[in-house]
Amino acid sequence: MKNTDKNHSGVRSYSVSEAATALGVSIPTLKRMVAEGRIESFRTPGGHLRTLAGSVEAVRDHRQTQPRPVRDASPVLQNRRERLEELTLEAREHRAKRELGKLHREEQEEAERREAEAEAREQEAAQREAKLEIERQRLKHDRAKEMERREAERELTDFRCQWLDEANTALSAPEYSWLSPSQRKEILEELESEIEKRHPADELRMTTILNRSLASLAEPFHRQQQAQEKRNRAMQYAVMKLPYSATEAERVRATTTIRDVFRRFDDDTDECELRVAAQEAIQPLCHAVQKRLLNERLIEWAVRELPWSSNERDEARLRRECAEILEELPADASEEEAKEALEPTISETRQEIEERQARKHRDAQKANLIREGVGEVSHYLWRLKQDGEISTEDYWDSDLKVDLEETVREELESELSGEETTKEVQAIVREIVDEEFE
Repeated sequence: MKNTDKNHSGVRSYSVSEAATALGVSIPTLKRMVAEGRIESFRTPGGHLRTLAGSVEAVRDHRQTQPRPVRDASPVLQNRRERLEELTLEAREHRAKRELGKLHREEQEEAERREAEAEAREQEAAQREAKLEIERQRLKHDRAKEMERREAERELTDFRCQWLDEANTALSAPEYSWLSPSQRKEILEELESEIEKRHPADELRMTTILNRSLASLAEPFHRQQQAQEKRNRAMQYAVMKLPYSATEAERVRATTTIRDVFRRFDDDTDECELRVAAQEAIQPLCHAVQKRLLNERLIEWAVRELPWSSNERDEARLRRECAEILEELPADASEEEAKEALEPTISETRQEIEERQARKHRDAQKANLIREGVGEVSHYLWRLKQDGEISTEDYWDSDLKVDLEETVREELESELSGEETTKEVQAIVREIVDEEFE
């Protein structure tokens, strides 16, 4: 077992030569005994081999108690053996030194490797710590930046909300009460866009900016309003020039026509020019209204010319025919010319009505004459019975009387025109009755 001086400080020991002398052996033999473990030894820090005194003495005592061999080997053989042992021990020692050197180198390399690994770990830990510190600083910086950003956003939001409220308040002032809801919405959207361009740094200038922007945005609407008021006044003036009896539809049509004309003019057009243009635009409509009124008067005149016996159908037909005639007349035809054009139609209608009335009168007269003629049958039968022309049985025969009355009615229906006198009808009835008794 190999030991170091540090393991045996204070322990008595021998050098190799001292131990070999004590045991009476050669130095190679001693080294072999050390290698075989028979003698305990150690090496000094300088690498010298030393043997423990106790171990050497124990071997010596053991050798003295052993019986001597019967015959010692020859000196030459002994020297050769010792030389061989010495060479063997030297070779072993040399190998041991190489192995020990190799072990030292490996231990040194292992120590250096471990030291390098430890240093690398320390460096890696230091680098990680540095990175962590950098990351902590970055996170801290980012948090600070985020807080600054949020604070800036909050200030900007408060700033914009404040001035949006100011814009609403300013827009609600009486001087802007004429704005329509859609115009207010458009102006507020523009003001909001303008406010979004600003920052809290513009706080001192915001009142001036807001008032200037509001006045600038309201100005076009104000010009439009003034222009629309001019157009409305010009339109009302022109519509008032329509005939009093113009219908609502005609007034609406006039308004639409004027609006179409006004589209050709810009907002700076003078109101007098607008009035002239509006009057010119509705001039054809005025003529049409006057023409309609004239036609209505003429149609009413034509209806009044009909006989009192005319009915609603006659009047409706006459109105329709007169309207067609008046529609075909020239636009500049006078009232007298229109009456002359309507006169034939009126006369024709009047004649038809009179003929219908006369026909109706004749039909009524005919019906009366027929009733009188049928009644004459009974009176004439009584006279015939009085004169003895017929018997009493014939006179009281109801079937005969009914047949005679039916025959008389049929004959009178076919022969009478309605213009006959009562006496003429009585004569006809008597002839019919006489023919029946023949």
